Amino acid sequence: MTFYCTHCWREVQQTATVCPHCGDDIAARQAHADYTDKLIGALHHPEPTTPIRAAWILGQRRERKAVAPLCELARESNDAFIAESAVNALGAIGDARARDTLRWAANCSQPRLRAAAREVLKKVPATL
Repeated sequence: MTFYCTHCWREVQQTATVCPHCGDDIAARQAHADYTDKLIGALHHPEPTTPIRAAWILGQRRERKAVAPLCELARESNDAFIAESAVNALGAIGDARARDTLRWAANCSQPRLRAAAREVLKKVPATL
Protein backbone atom coordinates (compact mmCIF):
# COMPACT_ATOMS: atom_id res chain seq x y z
CA MET A 1 0.00 0.00 0.00
CA THR A 2 1.23 3.49 -0.81
CA PHE A 3 0.97 6.34 1.70
CA TYR A 4 1.06 10.07 0.91
CA CYS A 5 1.58 13.29 2.80
CA THR A 6 -1.80 15.03 2.80
CA HIS A 7 -0.12 18.39 2.36
CA CYS A 8 2.34 17.92 -0.54
CA TRP A 9 1.01 14.54 -1.78
CA ARG A 10 4.47 12.99 -2.01
CA GLU A 11 4.95 9.39 -1.05
CA VAL A 12 5.90 8.74 2.59
CA GLN A 13 6.47 5.72 4.79
CA GLN A 14 3.38 4.35 6.52
CA THR A 15 4.85 5.17 9.93
CA ALA A 16 5.81 8.78 9.08
CA THR A 17 4.36 11.41 11.42
CA VAL A 18 6.24 14.29 9.78
CA CYS A 19 6.63 14.53 6.00
CA PRO A 20 10.31 14.22 5.04
CA HIS A 21 9.63 16.31 1.91
CA CYS A 22 7.67 19.33 3.11
CA GLY A 23 7.99 19.07 6.90
CA ASP A 24 4.23 19.01 7.47
CA ASP A 25 3.06 17.38 10.70
CA ILE A 26 1.03 14.57 9.15
CA ALA A 27 -0.24 13.26 12.47
CA ALA A 28 -1.50 16.66 13.65
CA ARG A 29 -3.13 17.44 10.30
CA GLN A 30 -5.04 14.15 10.37
CA ALA A 31 -5.98 14.52 14.03
CA HIS A 32 -7.50 17.99 13.53
CA ALA A 33 -9.13 17.56 10.12
CA ASP A 34 -12.78 16.64 9.96
CA TYR A 35 -14.17 14.36 7.26
CA THR A 36 -15.00 17.26 4.93
CA ASP A 37 -11.48 18.68 5.25
CA LYS A 38 -10.02 15.28 4.41
CA LEU A 39 -12.23 15.02 1.32
CA ILE A 40 -11.21 18.52 0.23
CA GLY A 41 -7.58 17.55 0.68
CA ALA A 42 -8.15 14.43 -1.41
CA LEU A 43 -9.16 16.61 -4.38
CA HIS A 44 -5.42 16.96 -5.08
CA HIS A 45 -4.44 13.34 -4.57
CA PRO A 46 -2.07 12.06 -7.29
CA GLU A 47 -4.02 8.87 -7.96
CA PRO A 48 -6.71 10.10 -10.41
CA THR A 49 -9.73 8.16 -9.16
CA THR A 50 -9.33 9.59 -5.65
CA PRO A 51 -10.16 13.23 -6.57
CA ILE A 52 -13.09 12.01 -8.67
CA ARG A 53 -14.45 9.99 -5.75
CA ALA A 54 -13.83 12.83 -3.26
CA ALA A 55 -15.64 15.33 -5.50
CA TRP A 56 -18.59 12.96 -5.86
CA ILE A 57 -18.86 12.48 -2.10
CA LEU A 58 -18.62 16.24 -1.47
CA GLY A 59 -21.41 16.77 -4.00
CA GLN A 60 -23.60 14.06 -2.48
CA ARG A 61 -23.09 15.58 0.96
CA ARG A 62 -23.78 19.06 -0.47
CA GLU A 63 -20.72 20.39 1.32
CA ARG A 64 -20.81 24.16 0.85
CA LYS A 65 -17.35 24.39 2.43
CA ALA A 66 -16.05 22.61 -0.70
CA VAL A 67 -17.39 25.10 -3.27
CA ALA A 68 -14.19 27.17 -3.61
CA PRO A 69 -11.85 24.13 -3.78
CA LEU A 70 -14.13 22.47 -6.34
CA CYS A 71 -14.22 25.65 -8.44
CA GLU A 72 -10.43 25.75 -8.35
CA LEU A 73 -10.23 22.09 -9.32
CA ALA A 74 -12.64 22.54 -12.24
CA ARG A 75 -10.62 25.44 -13.61
CA GLU A 76 -7.11 24.14 -12.98
CA SER A 77 -7.17 20.37 -13.48
CA ASN A 78 -5.46 19.06 -16.59
CA ASP A 79 -7.55 15.90 -16.34
CA ALA A 80 -10.95 16.27 -18.04
CA PHE A 81 -12.50 13.54 -15.89
CA ILE A 82 -11.40 15.22 -12.65
CA ALA A 83 -12.60 18.65 -13.85
CA GLU A 84 -15.91 17.09 -14.89
CA SER A 85 -16.35 15.51 -11.46
CA ALA A 86 -15.77 18.91 -9.85
CA VAL A 87 -18.42 20.50 -12.10
CA ASN A 88 -20.91 17.75 -11.31
CA ALA A 89 -20.24 18.13 -7.58
CA LEU A 90 -20.80 21.89 -7.84
CA GLY A 91 -24.11 21.20 -9.53
CA ALA A 92 -25.14 18.80 -6.77
CA ILE A 93 -24.21 21.35 -4.10
CA GLY A 94 -26.15 24.10 -5.89
CA ASP A 95 -24.35 27.07 -4.36
CA ALA A 96 -24.49 30.37 -6.26
CA ARG A 97 -20.75 30.91 -5.64
CA ALA A 98 -20.14 28.31 -8.35
CA ARG A 99 -21.99 30.33 -11.01
CA ASP A 100 -18.93 31.94 -12.62
CA THR A 101 -16.99 28.69 -12.74
CA LEU A 102 -19.91 26.78 -14.24
CA ARG A 103 -20.45 29.46 -16.87
CA TRP A 104 -16.73 29.44 -17.65
CA ALA A 105 -16.77 25.64 -17.96
CA ALA A 106 -19.87 25.75 -20.19
CA ASN A 107 -17.84 27.75 -22.70
CA CYS A 108 -14.39 26.17 -22.29
CA SER A 109 -12.54 24.30 -25.03
CA GLN A 110 -12.71 20.86 -23.34
CA PRO A 111 -15.76 19.08 -24.79
CA ARG A 112 -16.25 16.80 -21.78
CA LEU A 113 -16.14 19.67 -19.29
CA ARG A 114 -18.26 21.94 -21.47
CA ALA A 115 -21.00 19.29 -21.82
CA ALA A 116 -21.04 18.56 -18.08
CA ALA A 117 -21.30 22.25 -17.17
CA ARG A 118 -24.11 22.82 -19.66
CA GLU A 119 -26.03 19.88 -18.20
CA VAL A 120 -25.56 21.21 -14.68
CA LEU A 121 -26.73 24.69 -15.72
CA LYS A 122 -29.84 23.21 -17.39
CA LYS A 123 -30.78 21.32 -14.22
CA VAL A 124 -30.24 24.08 -11.68
CA PRO A 125 -30.63 27.44 -13.47
CA ALA A 126 -32.77 28.96 -10.71
CA THR A 127 -30.13 28.48 -8.01
CA LEU A 128 -27.12 29.22 -10.20
